[in-house]
Amino acid sequence: MPTLVLINGVPASGKSTLARAWCERHADGLPLCLDLDALRSMLGGWRERLQEAGLAARDIALAGITAHLGSGHDVVVPQYLRRPEFIDRLSLTAATCGAVFVETALIIDATTAESRFGERAAALARADPHGALHAEMSQIVREFDDFLLTRPAVARLESGGALAQLETAIARAR
Repeated sequence: MPTLVLINGVPASGKSTLARAWCERHADGLPLCLDLDALRSMLGGWRERLQEAGLAARDIALAGITAHLGSGHDVVVPQYLRRPEFIDRLSLTAATCGAVFVETALIIDATTAESRFGERAAALARADPHGALHAEMSQIVREFDDFLLTRPAVARLESGGALAQLETAIARAR
């Protein structure tokens, strides 16, 4: 049975890296790592119309997810989400495709995330598909922690051993 995995987490927590590592580990099943920030950055004018581009990227992603799950393959979505609407759409898409939905959250402290974010921004410069932070990292981490309190079924993954923890969360859901 195909599986749709959401890896939620604050910016620079390692979501995309973890998603790619899981997909590489399971490459024989042709899983898709669908990074919405990368997809959004492929839309012309995305920096000037950030919200509209983000919503368009979500719709495009759902179409791709539906196609890939429908062909029997897993999909991993690394995305920072702090409202339930898109998570609910992912869950509904999985159910419609007869797939399992696994919601996870990558946990990291604000200091480490802020350091990683700065390093990534400096390395990517103008080509960074993620954009700027909407607040200080400590506030972002607090807001995310508060959001997770509303998601009691989410599998929490510690950034240090996240790949093994992700494997366990997926195996339990299947």
